[in-house]
Amino acid sequence: MKKVALSALAAAMVSGVVYADSMTLYSDPKTGQVFTAPGENRIEMGDFVDAKTVDMADRDQESKFAEYLDGQKKYTKVKSKAKTIEFSGTHYFGLTSATPETTSATGDTSTGFELRRNYVQVKAYFNDKDYFRVTMDTTKELGSTSTTYANMFAKYAYLYLDDVLPYTGVEIGIAHRPWIDYEEHNSWHYRSFNKVFLEEKGTTTEAGVDLVNSADLGFNLKTKTDMFSSEIGMFNGEGYHADKVAKNQQNSKDLSLEWRLTAHLLGSGTKLGKNDRTKDTYANLSTYGLISKNHKDDNATIGDAKEYDRSFYGIHGVYNQPEFLIAAQYFKATDDVVLASASDSKYTGWSVNAEIRPMTDWTIIGRYDDYKKESESSTVTKITYEGTKKIVALAYKMNKNVSFIGSGKFINENNSAGIDDGQSKKVYMMTTEVKW
Repeated sequence: MKKVALSALAAAMVSGVVYADSMTLYSDPKTGQVFTAPGENRIEMGDFVDAKTVDMADRDQESKFAEYLDGQKKYTKVKSKAKTIEFSGTHYFGLTSATPETTSATGDTSTGFELRRNYVQVKAYFNDKDYFRVTMDTTKELGSTSTTYANMFAKYAYLYLDDVLPYTGVEIGIAHRPWIDYEEHNSWHYRSFNKVFLEEKGTTTEAGVDLVNSADLGFNLKTKTDMFSSEIGMFNGEGYHADKVAKNQQNSKDLSLEWRLTAHLLGSGTKLGKNDRTKDTYANLSTYGLISKNHKDDNATIGDAKEYDRSFYGIHGVYNQPEFLIAAQYFKATDDVVLASASDSKYTGWSVNAEIRPMTDWTIIGRYDDYKKESESSTVTKITYEGTKKIVALAYKMNKNVSFIGSGKFINENNSAGIDDGQSKKVYMMTTEVKW
């Protein structure tokens, strides 16, 4: 009722002003003269009010309207030094059933609801292109290290400046690393139920090589042209959730150099990250890599086997048209352990994924991963683990904000002794995607 009353009052104030000092004017068509009284051959022009009277009346009405708003006590003023503030969110919620519940061959089926991603994002624009972004993320998944509470952290917090170089902008802060975001927006669009190939780690619902994640402290130079795009950055190297400093050790001066170089064979590199795969046709060929000195796992101590130099290199191709998408990649990686008595590790792997869109709003999804990790010493080469993953899924887009996905994963991994577990791990998910 208050909103209705407010609208009615506003309309009355705008349209209901009456001016007592108005006068009627007349004109002579032949001479163009204007008169304040009627006469022969004079035509009425209408009622007129002098500008000073109109201005005073408008000020009076605005004052009354402001007093009415103050009386409502329902409105909060928002102040910011930014030109525009943009809010958005991305949320992945689902029901998961995994058999067995652990990475070994024994264990019961684990079933439960998961909050796989809960992004709440703010962008403060200083002009049309430059902004500061903060993204908070909350997750709660089966097999996560926190068994009581959801994990909450700052996923992104960076300043973006456009055109610092020709066709190039820069992110400074907790910024995107060059590869993961590209693959998620151009090739594998389903982070809601499975991470991209290089990011996966061994948990209740995943298995993989865990070589890099999506964000880190540093800077990222991002170039876009029609036929070529790239990202080149320097970062701490451990990722947004880890600590660069090993226990009982001073911060290292060594950083991580990371890159992505992409040829857009059909053009449209300027639309990178904003293309619509249900409408656009594109073909991209990319190479990516990382050289990270003195890399440390989360619980590394001085000079142990969890402190190492990491490098990887890969190639990736994707072709999309409105009816389907197909993509493939291959990578090699090396971990050179700082501790002389420990074993270095070498990784290889390849992956292919595809989408078929048989009708509007429906998508059939498939993916196959194959990976291997070997530990090497001066006397023996030993397979630490090797594995395969098959994924099938069906997605339905209800509207631009909400999608539903049903998926199945079938994983077969050797354990640390190189012995087959004897059964495939099976993971079934029902997923709801929400974006606003």
